[in-house]
Amino acid sequence: MAVNLNRIYHININVKDLDRSIAFYESLGFHVTARFEMEGELGERNASAFGVPFNPIKAAFMKLGNTPQSMLIDLCQHLDPPTEGTPVQSLHHAGFVRMAFHVDNIEEVYRELLDMGVTMLGPLEFMTPPGGTRSGVFAFYDPDGTILEVLTGVEHMAG
Repeated sequence: MAVNLNRIYHININVKDLDRSIAFYESLGFHVTARFEMEGELGERNASAFGVPFNPIKAAFMKLGNTPQSMLIDLCQHLDPPTEGTPVQSLHHAGFVRMAFHVDNIEEVYRELLDMGVTMLGPLEFMTPPGGTRSGVFAFYDPDGTILEVLTGVEHMAG
């Protein structure tokens, strides 16, 4: 028997500076749908659901697109103790490693991100994945070091 999950609702990204991260993701086309603080009973109950001690959090939900199915990220800045550490920097680590975005004009997006000064992991590369369609891919870091991927030409692989 399978559990009946509808869809992925959001991806949580812990950040060290919420305002800086909001500005960065806005430059990628996301928009803030909610900005809030997890404190008081709301914060206590949320922490309890995850089995962790209460930690005040400033957060923002940001959406890419305007449909109910549009990608939503949950940026969280932990306050006490503050967000610490660095995101996974190796693609062979277990767990969440990167978030990927599909684009129609990958060369244009690549140039725009270079102009913004983002740190790339490597150059834009083109290849032919299973199914025979030419695809492109590159990856870069957000302000806290989370790996973000941009790709095109792989729609056929989603079924």
